[in-house]
Amino acid sequence: MFKKTPISYVLRITSTLFPAQKPLVFSGPGSTQKLADFMSEGGTKRPLLVTDRFLLEHGMLEDVLAFLKGQGCEVSIFDGIIPNPTFAVVEAGLTISRANDCDSVLAIGGGSAIDAAKVIAAAHPDPRPLNKLVGTLKFKTAPLPFYVAPTTSGSGSETTFAAVISETDTHKKRFFVSPKLLPFATALDPDLLKSLPPAMSAAVGMDALTHAIEAFISTNRFDESDRDARMAIALLIRYLPQAVADGADLTAREKVAQASFLAGAAFTKSSLGYVHAISHQISAQYNTPHGLANAVLLPRVLRFNLPAVIDRLAQLEQMLAPQERSTEAEAAARFVTRIDALSDELGIPDTIADLRWTDFAKITQDALAEARISYAVPRVMRAHHVEKILSAVQIGRRDLAFD
Repeated sequence: MFKKTPISYVLRITSTLFPAQKPLVFSGPGSTQKLADFMSEGGTKRPLLVTDRFLLEHGMLEDVLAFLKGQGCEVSIFDGIIPNPTFAVVEAGLTISRANDCDSVLAIGGGSAIDAAKVIAAAHPDPRPLNKLVGTLKFKTAPLPFYVAPTTSGSGSETTFAAVISETDTHKKRFFVSPKLLPFATALDPDLLKSLPPAMSAAVGMDALTHAIEAFISTNRFDESDRDARMAIALLIRYLPQAVADGADLTAREKVAQASFLAGAAFTKSSLGYVHAISHQISAQYNTPHGLANAVLLPRVLRFNLPAVIDRLAQLEQMLAPQERSTEAEAAARFVTRIDALSDELGIPDTIADLRWTDFAKITQDALAEARISYAVPRVMRAHHVEKILSAVQIGRRDLAFD
């Protein structure tokens, strides 16, 4: 029998053959209008705006819409975005895009809006049904030019070439992966972020932190992804509490947005891990917000990984507290407790209320399958490990020991 090729090797070959690029970035207050100006200079005339109804109803997009219309653009709007968007949501957006012969796509919203917009932009010229585009490198035609202004700082979707869309009936997560999904340019605009509620700011910020940590401890690591992940972690540890405590602090908001961008770039190259493998199943089962599920799971999964990544976590702790003198094991343990303290400071809950033990078997099976084919994890989980983590989430316990 042939020995199965390790996923870490497959990911390294893929990352080497298809090196991740970063979109052009406009950053700071007012950068969304700079992005719109860039679109106009590039010849955009019939953009599709993908967003959610809340932003429109509260007047948050009036300036950018007025600017585009002032440049002679006929803007079509799709505001049917929901958390964990489904194939039906994407198809509704595609209908509007094609009916209006749109020549570009602008996503202004959170990770759900951006992921949906990615697939709309790439599928617009492709007549095949969406289920034929699921997977890696399935898009064959050039996408519509695609631009992003995120209204949350966590998903990293503004710098990745992957999108997660749920099946309409089963809500099973499906992955679309292609360099054609990478945005051309993005605006990291703190003016769009300042009204984000504290609890949501905390959850999506912890999502970004999860991206950075999982990328840094992946066995598919690169100098560039390590650099991006370290910077993202440093920025989030320092500025996320400030952004949550005072949403109008535009400096903190911009720093967290930059961190989310860097974390997204890091995991695009290095991959993710078991926090995401488990949280994707929880979100599919209960429609739990992805960032919240990641935030709750992160401390538990870190403790599982700890024996295999002592040196890596010690590097992070030494970066954050260079004045401390200790062994690698002590520094790594301090980093884990640092994440506990950050979670407490941000008000991250200890439990996921909807989680039911009767669903543990399915969540475990699907999580292990996702990790096995998608992630270069530093330590391999078994079913009983996943179930132990789920049980700990259910009872609100973080301090776990694993065999």
